Amino acid sequence: MALNGKVAVVTGAGGLIGKEIVRRFAAEGARVAAVDLVVSRQLAALVRELETGGASVIAEALDITKSADAAAVFRDIESRLGAVDILVNNAGIVRKQSRAFHLEKEECWKRLIEVNLFGSMICTRCVLGGMIARKSGKIINIASIAGVSGLPGWADYAASKGGLILFSRTLAMETGDSGITVNCISPGMISAERTPSEGTWLGRTGTPADIAGMALFLASPEADYITGCNYLVDGGRTIGPKNATWNI
Repeated sequence: MALNGKVAVVTGAGGLIGKEIVRRFAAEGARVAAVDLVVSRQLAALVRELETGGASVIAEALDITKSADAAAVFRDIESRLGAVDILVNNAGIVRKQSRAFHLEKEECWKRLIEVNLFGSMICTRCVLGGMIARKSGKIINIASIAGVSGLPGWADYAASKGGLILFSRTLAMETGDSGITVNCISPGMISAERTPSEGTWLGRTGTPADIAGMALFLASPEADYITGCNYLVDGGRTIGPKNATWNI
Protein backbone atom coordinates (compact mmCIF):
# COMPACT_ATOMS: atom_id res chain seq x y z
CA MET A 1 0.00 0.00 0.00
CA ALA A 2 2.54 2.55 -1.22
CA LEU A 3 0.07 5.45 -1.06
CA ASN A 4 -1.78 4.50 2.12
CA GLY A 5 -3.30 7.57 3.73
CA LYS A 6 -2.44 9.89 0.86
CA VAL A 7 -4.95 12.07 -0.98
CA ALA A 8 -4.56 12.16 -4.76
CA VAL A 9 -6.29 14.15 -7.49
CA VAL A 10 -6.26 12.80 -11.04
CA THR A 11 -7.56 15.04 -13.82
CA GLY A 12 -8.73 13.60 -17.11
CA ALA A 13 -9.89 10.65 -15.04
CA GLY A 14 -12.45 9.54 -17.60
CA GLY A 15 -9.86 8.73 -20.27
CA LEU A 16 -7.92 5.51 -20.81
CA ILE A 17 -4.83 6.63 -18.92
CA GLY A 18 -6.72 8.56 -16.26
CA LYS A 19 -8.96 5.65 -15.32
CA GLU A 20 -5.98 3.33 -14.94
CA ILE A 21 -4.13 5.82 -12.74
CA VAL A 22 -7.22 6.13 -10.53
CA ARG A 23 -7.39 2.33 -10.25
CA ARG A 24 -3.72 1.94 -9.36
CA PHE A 25 -3.69 4.76 -6.82
CA ALA A 26 -6.85 3.46 -5.13
CA ALA A 27 -5.40 -0.07 -5.02
CA GLU A 28 -2.35 1.34 -3.25
CA GLY A 29 -4.42 2.93 -0.50
CA ALA A 30 -4.83 6.51 -1.70
CA ARG A 31 -8.05 8.46 -1.28
CA VAL A 32 -8.63 9.56 -4.86
CA ALA A 33 -10.59 12.39 -6.48
CA ALA A 34 -11.31 11.45 -10.10
CA VAL A 35 -11.77 14.73 -11.99
CA ASP A 36 -13.02 15.13 -15.54
CA LEU A 37 -14.90 17.64 -17.67
CA VAL A 38 -18.08 15.68 -16.95
CA VAL A 39 -18.75 12.71 -14.71
CA SER A 40 -19.65 10.21 -17.41
CA ARG A 41 -21.52 6.97 -16.77
CA GLN A 42 -18.25 5.09 -17.24
CA LEU A 43 -16.43 7.22 -14.68
CA ALA A 44 -19.30 6.97 -12.21
CA ALA A 45 -19.31 3.20 -12.69
CA LEU A 46 -15.57 3.07 -11.98
CA VAL A 47 -16.04 5.02 -8.76
CA ARG A 48 -18.83 2.67 -7.63
CA GLU A 49 -16.70 -0.35 -8.48
CA LEU A 50 -13.74 0.91 -6.49
CA GLU A 51 -15.92 1.94 -3.55
CA THR A 52 -17.46 -1.53 -3.50
CA GLY A 53 -13.94 -2.91 -3.22
CA GLY A 54 -13.29 -0.75 -0.17
CA ALA A 55 -11.49 2.19 -1.77
CA SER A 56 -12.18 5.84 -1.00
CA VAL A 57 -12.87 7.49 -4.38
CA ILE A 58 -15.01 10.45 -5.42
CA ALA A 59 -15.78 11.95 -8.83
CA GLU A 60 -15.82 15.67 -9.60
CA ALA A 61 -16.76 17.54 -12.79
CA LEU A 62 -14.45 20.41 -13.75
CA ASP A 63 -13.40 22.44 -16.76
CA ILE A 64 -9.77 22.86 -15.74
CA THR A 65 -9.43 26.07 -17.78
CA LYS A 66 -11.79 27.90 -15.40
CA SER A 67 -9.79 29.23 -12.47
CA ALA A 68 -12.69 30.05 -10.16
CA ASP A 69 -14.37 26.69 -10.80
CA ALA A 70 -11.10 24.87 -10.20
CA ALA A 71 -10.58 26.62 -6.87
CA ALA A 72 -14.10 25.66 -5.76
CA VAL A 73 -13.72 22.02 -6.81
CA PHE A 74 -10.36 21.63 -5.08
CA ARG A 75 -11.82 23.15 -1.90
CA ASP A 76 -14.62 20.59 -2.07
CA ILE A 77 -12.13 17.76 -2.59
CA GLU A 78 -10.11 18.81 0.44
CA SER A 79 -13.26 19.09 2.58
CA ARG A 80 -14.26 15.54 1.60
CA LEU A 81 -10.92 13.73 1.43
CA GLY A 82 -8.35 15.92 3.15
CA ALA A 83 -5.38 17.97 2.02
CA VAL A 84 -4.07 17.00 -1.42
CA ASP A 85 -0.74 15.17 -1.31
CA ILE A 86 -0.54 14.14 -4.98
CA LEU A 87 -1.74 15.87 -8.13
CA VAL A 88 -1.68 14.15 -11.51
CA ASN A 89 -2.34 16.62 -14.32
CA ASN A 90 -3.50 14.12 -16.91
CA ALA A 91 -6.31 16.06 -18.63
CA GLY A 92 -5.54 17.01 -22.20
CA ILE A 93 -6.88 17.20 -25.74
CA VAL A 94 -5.49 16.57 -29.22
CA ARG A 95 -6.82 17.07 -32.72
CA LYS A 96 -7.85 13.90 -34.54
CA GLN A 97 -6.58 15.09 -37.91
CA SER A 98 -3.03 16.04 -38.85
CA ARG A 99 -2.83 19.53 -40.29
CA ALA A 100 0.02 21.92 -41.10
CA PHE A 101 0.16 24.79 -38.63
CA HIS A 102 -0.45 27.51 -41.23
CA LEU A 103 -3.73 25.79 -42.16
CA GLU A 104 -5.01 25.41 -38.62
CA LYS A 105 -7.59 27.78 -37.19
CA GLU A 106 -6.36 30.03 -34.43
CA GLU A 107 -9.19 29.08 -32.06
CA CYS A 108 -8.15 25.44 -32.34
CA TRP A 109 -4.54 25.89 -31.27
CA LYS A 110 -5.53 28.39 -28.61
CA ARG A 111 -7.86 25.79 -27.10
CA LEU A 112 -5.16 23.11 -27.17
CA ILE A 113 -2.73 25.30 -25.27
CA GLU A 114 -5.46 26.50 -22.92
CA VAL A 115 -6.34 22.95 -21.85
CA ASN A 116 -3.00 21.15 -22.06
CA LEU A 117 -0.82 23.85 -20.52
CA PHE A 118 -2.90 26.51 -18.80
CA GLY A 119 -5.32 23.95 -17.33
CA SER A 120 -2.48 22.04 -15.71
CA MET A 121 -1.03 25.28 -14.37
CA ILE A 122 -4.40 26.28 -12.91
CA CYS A 123 -4.84 22.94 -11.11
CA THR A 124 -1.27 23.07 -9.85
CA ARG A 125 -1.82 26.50 -8.35
CA CYS A 126 -4.88 25.17 -6.51
CA VAL A 127 -2.77 22.71 -4.50
CA LEU A 128 0.62 24.39 -4.40
CA GLY A 129 0.01 26.76 -1.49
CA GLY A 130 -1.04 23.93 0.81
CA MET A 131 1.85 21.73 -0.28
CA ILE A 132 4.33 24.53 0.40
CA ALA A 133 2.82 25.14 3.84
CA ARG A 134 3.06 21.42 4.69
CA LYS A 135 6.48 21.12 3.01
CA SER A 136 5.36 18.02 1.18
CA GLY A 137 3.72 17.12 -2.12
CA LYS A 138 3.98 15.34 -5.46
CA ILE A 139 3.00 16.87 -8.78
CA ILE A 140 3.02 14.63 -11.85
CA ASN A 141 2.30 16.10 -15.27
CA ILE A 142 1.37 13.92 -18.23
CA ALA A 143 3.05 15.40 -21.30
CA SER A 144 3.93 13.59 -24.55
CA ILE A 145 6.91 12.59 -26.64
CA ALA A 146 5.56 15.21 -29.07
CA GLY A 147 6.75 17.79 -26.55
CA VAL A 148 10.28 16.36 -26.79
CA SER A 149 10.81 15.54 -30.45
CA GLY A 150 8.00 17.49 -32.13
CA LEU A 151 5.24 16.04 -34.26
CA PRO A 152 4.61 17.28 -37.82
CA GLY A 153 0.98 18.14 -38.32
CA TRP A 154 0.45 18.78 -34.63
CA ALA A 155 2.68 21.80 -33.94
CA ASP A 156 0.16 23.28 -31.50
CA TYR A 157 -0.11 20.05 -29.53
CA ALA A 158 3.69 19.67 -29.43
CA ALA A 159 4.04 23.25 -28.22
CA SER A 160 1.52 22.72 -25.42
CA LYS A 161 3.25 19.56 -24.20
CA GLY A 162 6.73 21.01 -24.55
CA GLY A 163 5.59 23.94 -22.45
CA LEU A 164 4.26 21.54 -19.82
CA ILE A 165 7.64 19.80 -19.62
CA LEU A 166 9.52 23.05 -19.03
CA PHE A 167 6.86 24.25 -16.61
CA SER A 168 7.49 21.07 -14.63
CA ARG A 169 11.27 21.51 -14.62
CA THR A 170 11.05 25.14 -13.52
CA LEU A 171 8.46 24.43 -10.83
CA ALA A 172 10.71 21.68 -9.49
CA MET A 173 13.43 24.32 -9.05
CA GLU A 174 11.07 26.71 -7.29
CA THR A 175 9.54 24.20 -4.88
CA GLY A 176 12.34 21.78 -4.10
CA ASP A 177 13.25 23.47 -0.83
CA SER A 178 9.61 23.03 0.22
CA GLY A 179 9.87 19.24 -0.06
CA ILE A 180 7.77 19.09 -3.25
CA THR A 181 8.71 16.97 -6.25
CA VAL A 182 7.53 17.83 -9.76
CA ASN A 183 7.98 15.38 -12.60
CA CYS A 184 6.65 14.62 -16.07
CA ILE A 185 5.67 11.48 -17.91
CA SER A 186 5.75 11.60 -21.71
CA PRO A 187 3.82 8.70 -23.23
CA GLY A 188 4.39 7.46 -26.75
CA MET A 189 1.93 5.27 -28.64
CA ILE A 190 -0.73 4.17 -26.14
CA SER A 191 -3.72 1.96 -26.89
CA ALA A 192 -6.30 0.16 -24.78
CA GLU A 193 -4.47 -3.15 -25.29
CA ARG A 194 -1.02 -4.11 -26.50
CA THR A 195 -0.96 -4.23 -30.28
CA PRO A 196 1.94 -4.85 -32.67
CA SER A 197 3.63 -1.67 -33.88
CA GLU A 198 6.56 -0.95 -36.17
CA GLY A 199 6.85 2.48 -34.59
CA THR A 200 8.60 1.33 -31.41
CA TRP A 201 11.75 -0.65 -30.71
CA LEU A 202 9.75 -3.02 -28.52
CA GLY A 203 7.48 -3.80 -31.45
CA ARG A 204 4.25 -2.93 -29.67
CA THR A 205 2.16 -0.08 -28.43
CA GLY A 206 2.04 0.85 -24.78
CA THR A 207 -1.00 0.48 -22.55
CA PRO A 208 -2.56 2.70 -19.88
CA ALA A 209 -1.02 0.36 -17.29
CA ASP A 210 2.46 1.30 -18.53
CA ILE A 211 1.77 4.96 -17.77
CA ALA A 212 -0.05 4.27 -14.50
CA GLY A 213 2.90 2.22 -13.28
CA MET A 214 5.26 5.13 -13.78
CA ALA A 215 2.80 7.54 -12.16
CA LEU A 216 2.55 5.23 -9.15
CA PHE A 217 6.32 5.08 -8.84
CA LEU A 218 6.67 8.87 -8.96
CA ALA A 219 3.88 9.26 -6.39
CA SER A 220 5.43 6.72 -4.02
CA PRO A 221 8.13 7.23 -1.37
CA GLU A 222 10.60 5.39 -3.63
CA ALA A 223 10.74 8.52 -5.83
CA ASP A 224 11.20 11.05 -3.03
CA TYR A 225 14.64 12.05 -4.34
CA ILE A 226 13.53 12.49 -7.96
CA THR A 227 12.38 15.87 -9.25
CA GLY A 228 12.48 17.90 -12.45
CA CYS A 229 12.59 14.78 -14.65
CA ASN A 230 10.66 13.84 -17.78
CA TYR A 231 10.20 10.11 -18.22
CA LEU A 232 9.74 8.87 -21.79
CA VAL A 233 7.41 5.87 -21.65
CA ASP A 234 7.42 5.17 -25.36
CA GLY A 235 8.86 1.74 -26.09
CA GLY A 236 12.04 3.42 -27.25
CA ARG A 237 10.32 5.32 -30.03
CA THR A 238 12.42 8.45 -29.47
CA ILE A 239 15.77 6.64 -29.26
CA GLY A 240 16.40 7.01 -32.96
CA PRO A 241 15.29 5.79 -36.39
CA LYS A 242 14.20 2.19 -36.69
CA ASN A 243 14.82 0.00 -39.76
CA ALA A 244 17.20 2.59 -41.18
CA THR A 245 19.71 1.54 -43.85
CA TRP A 246 23.22 2.76 -43.23
CA ASN A 247 25.73 3.05 -46.06
CA ILE A 248 29.24 3.15 -44.68
